[in-house]
Amino acid sequence: MIAVVADDFTGAAELAGISLRYGLKVELYTGEVVANDADVLIVSTDSRSLKKEAALETTADVLKQIIALNPVFIYKKIDSVLRGYVLDELNVQMQLSGKLKAIVLPANPSLGRTINNGEYFIDDKRITETGFVHDPEFPVNSSFIKEMLNDDRIKVLKYSDFLPDQGIIIGEATTIDHMKRWASITDQSFVLAGAGDFFTAILNSRYAVRLQEKVVLQLPYLYVCGTAFNERKKFISRINEELGCVCYMPDEINEEWLTKTCSIIKEKGKAVLAIDESNISALELRTTMAKAVKQIVEREHVKELFIEGGSTAAAILEECKIRQLSPVNELQRGVVRMKAHDLLITVKPGSYELPEEIKRLFTI
Repeated sequence: MIAVVADDFTGAAELAGISLRYGLKVELYTGEVVANDADVLIVSTDSRSLKKEAALETTADVLKQIIALNPVFIYKKIDSVLRGYVLDELNVQMQLSGKLKAIVLPANPSLGRTINNGEYFIDDKRITETGFVHDPEFPVNSSFIKEMLNDDRIKVLKYSDFLPDQGIIIGEATTIDHMKRWASITDQSFVLAGAGDFFTAILNSRYAVRLQEKVVLQLPYLYVCGTAFNERKKFISRINEELGCVCYMPDEINEEWLTKTCSIIKEKGKAVLAIDESNISALELRTTMAKAVKQIVEREHVKELFIEGGSTAAAILEECKIRQLSPVNELQRGVVRMKAHDLLITVKPGSYELPEEIKRLFTI
């Protein structure tokens, strides 16, 4: 069994989708880990949305449970642009596993996210020239890796460089071939961490890709947009103009708003919950949205739930008391459909593109 610890839910789902490509049986947990016959066991700690002390405590608790299951290896899924408590959580894992060194590959060359000469680039632009500088919880204020992580002790190296016997190494990569090279030189003496491309390279060295089943989506649909990315806001606005099925979240849900939202689902078979303007914090907004989703799903017997944003997804699953999911389809990179009881839940990171299967549901 391979184990994965992810610091947010969409990251956990992304690696679940990558595992499905290789015909592997995957189980994803958001709470206590249960031993099973899965090929890949993935746990989302949602630590990126916690305060630092709670994040490290949660990470340690999950790692202890996983280490007790004696997996082949543990992969630490981090944010590809290094948001969250990356180094602190890696140090916890190194201590608990008794390992003195870690290789971290945050770059995703397949998505235009690369690291070269110590700097982070997105589509050949320095990350400081992108929307990540406005991230509400972990704004990026430098393109240099050591400054992004606020630690001069880490080493930023190429795969061809000499690798030290201890410490944290951030691997540079600008191509998929670089990822394969990194995967080929790692062994069980390292803690392995990174984003989706590195995990893909590791699996690709062990398994063959298999054909996936065709996806058949079921009515009614509820699309929950918990991201603040401008492109998604424009898409939501267009849906509202063309279909009139967007319900913007109030600061506090009430029966009138719920009734209106449910009536849209009854009439159109679909609805969108989105953020417009709000006077409350991101945490309060996620909590309010999660409560609204639970009530709408129960009232209208929603079959397909599409969620954007890892913290939003985690809040909804917590409110609905969903602790275990079985991934069934990868719609596209980072967009994964999973089953929890009778509900099918598709999640994606806010910065990733929506797949055409979902776009078509909300266009004329």
